[in-house]
Amino acid sequence: MFSTRTIALIGALVTGTATVAHAQVADTGPQPTAAPGGADEAFHKGTLGFAFPFTLLSNVAGSVTGLVERVPTVDVVYFLSDKAAVDLVVGLNFHREQVVDAMGNPVDSNLFGFALGAGYRMYSSKNNLRSFIEPELVLNWADTSNSATFGINAGAALGLERNLTPWFSISGAVGGALNFTNSFKDIQLATSANLAANLYWR
Repeated sequence: MFSTRTIALIGALVTGTATVAHAQVADTGPQPTAAPGGADEAFHKGTLGFAFPFTLLSNVAGSVTGLVERVPTVDVVYFLSDKAAVDLVVGLNFHREQVVDAMGNPVDSNLFGFALGAGYRMYSSKNNLRSFIEPELVLNWADTSNSATFGINAGAALGLERNLTPWFSISGAVGGALNFTNSFKDIQLATSANLAANLYWR
């Protein structure tokens, strides 16, 4: 049998060990927490992103340029806050080809076109599925050698954006626009729809 002194010594050792262990845990400071990783992580001031349309169903400017190729565009998005972003629309198209003239001679042909515009995107929620509205104005010149292909698109779109990861999302939008070309002699009002993949980082 253990004596009273032995039992007291064991109790003191156990108590001291527990106290030291508790002090070590307390001295380590705040424990690491998991990264936010929320769906709204990218939607803050200073976030930059690119939107790449992979399905384009828009018929705006589709027929008014005739046989001239349409300029593909990419959206560069910069967030001003968690509910607003500036959307810069840019696009370039250079096409070199060889065609045969009326005399049967091969002729080299170069086509250069560009698009430049801006929109203001306004988000209405912070949920994983966000809705937004965006008015937009875009200048496009499908063939810089032909002034008739210069056009101005003024429109607006209503869309939804769904995050697959905090920094990657899929968005879709429908809307309408007025398109003016050929020195404002050709005017077209049409609906539009597009689907895009969006990449964000800070």
